[in-house]
Amino acid sequence: MKLQAPAFLIRSLRQELRFVSHHVLRAGLAALVLLLFFGRVATFSMRAGVGGIFASNVMTCCYWFVTLLGGVYFCTAIVEEKEEQTLPLLKMTGASPAAILLGKSGPRLVSVLLLLLVVMPFLLLAITLGGVLPRGLLSATLGILAYAIMFCQLGLLASVVSRDFPRAFSKTITAWIVLEFLPFWCWLGSEAVLYVSRFGSGAAAEGYLQSASAVSGPYEWSQFTLAWLHENLRWFGGWTDDLVLFGNLNLYMAEFGNAGVWEPQMTAHLILAVVFFCLSWLLFEPCSSTVVAEGFDSPRRQSRRTRLPRRAGTRALAWKSWQYSAGGWLWFLARLIAAPVIVCGIVTGIALGVGESLSPWVLAGTLIISGIVIFVGSSAILLDRVFNTEIRDKTLSSLLMLPASRNSLCGRLIIGLLPSIVASTSCGFCGLILLLCLEGVDALAVGDVLKSAWFYQVILMGVTTVWFGLYLSIRLRYGGMLLAIVCVWMISPMVIGSSLAILNFTVQRQTIQSFMEFGLPILLMTIELLFCWWMHKLIIRSLDSVAEQG
Repeated sequence: MKLQAPAFLIRSLRQELRFVSHHVLRAGLAALVLLLFFGRVATFSMRAGVGGIFASNVMTCCYWFVTLLGGVYFCTAIVEEKEEQTLPLLKMTGASPAAILLGKSGPRLVSVLLLLLVVMPFLLLAITLGGVLPRGLLSATLGILAYAIMFCQLGLLASVVSRDFPRAFSKTITAWIVLEFLPFWCWLGSEAVLYVSRFGSGAAAEGYLQSASAVSGPYEWSQFTLAWLHENLRWFGGWTDDLVLFGNLNLYMAEFGNAGVWEPQMTAHLILAVVFFCLSWLLFEPCSSTVVAEGFDSPRRQSRRTRLPRRAGTRALAWKSWQYSAGGWLWFLARLIAAPVIVCGIVTGIALGVGESLSPWVLAGTLIISGIVIFVGSSAILLDRVFNTEIRDKTLSSLLMLPASRNSLCGRLIIGLLPSIVASTSCGFCGLILLLCLEGVDALAVGDVLKSAWFYQVILMGVTTVWFGLYLSIRLRYGGMLLAIVCVWMISPMVIGSSLAILNFTVQRQTIQSFMEFGLPILLMTIELLFCWWMHKLIIRSLDSVAEQG
């Protein structure tokens, strides 16, 4: 292991350094931070503590870069070997499981840390702008680094126990939701226990525990267990509140106080990293042996919904996307009916657990927010599979040999996904209808929205995301659509906002308001249309080049 792990690490690092996408990501992050810095310098004389705001923005960018892009990158460590069916060859080298795990996860962690180190020199400028202390800045940086190490090992564990990338990514994100929102889940569990029991409040449950402990006589075990569970869940939620980064990083960025540099959250993340690596070590042999014995394309992976019920005829490509990529009628009904029902049930259960009446405003807002998340996640997963699956299964060459134009082939594949994509909007649509009924919006307000140039600009942003994501899904093996969403909906608004801050500092206010209302959306729509046309040309060329390479 002493020689094998460094050999894997050096080989993987050499491969990673050849990827142009990693250098583009580092340059893009540096350019984004530099633009944010110029925007804060432009408003330096208008606000106090500009350095703290700038450092908060940079740390927020780093956090989401590690979570989104790192989540895609970390969970492919072992999965890519399984999908390429090279895991048996890797084990034939005689390398130990620990050497393989370290050699595959180490370069990914180093690449993400190099991405974070790109922004560190810019953070030193935040001290010059004021509003941030060096100790607080160092503490927030160490928190991000410890979080990246933990998240790398979490992705490695998901990669070991999963058979393919979608399962590994979903397990990684699910575990992240559980860990980063652990205080909320503990509070929700304590309220649910309180609702099931006969106690009307937490004080009553605490008083019952004290009285039961003081009296040595018999007492009702069910009520005692519920009261004990409520108190311990509430205590565990308060204890874990200091061990998650999602809330504590905001505290570091907002206050940058004179507390210790090393926080409990960093120790917890490093301990979790060791635990996740040990679990990966223990589960590597059983999970890899199963994949090697069955093969990646084992018949056990085929489910009932992937069997051919009848011949699809001329609609074969659209049916293929509908049945294989979108999941058929089962997942269509799940997106259309089950999603809003589950969200409404969760909101109702929380309201009953808290002991308050269900507010329709809260229900409408939750439905809209959940609908946006479901729509974005479902669309990203489905569209990311359109060409990526054909490339991975080496069927793209056969697909392009069909007697149809490239535009027709691409259109048929995407048309098969449209019903499922439209169905994923049901949750947000229900929330929007409920909100419109509560506010009593008339036709004039709807007409004003339809007349606004920004309304069509948002629609074109969605179209741009689809075209850009389809191109990235051809060039990148994993996370192409997710990267497109991050670039279009997160990075682009930050770039435009910082540019407008600089422009607002040098141009009259009336001129900038007129430009914001009409000129900017029209300019952006023109750029997006040209960009979509360019992406369409690149998609056609990329399909041909990838098919020729095999």
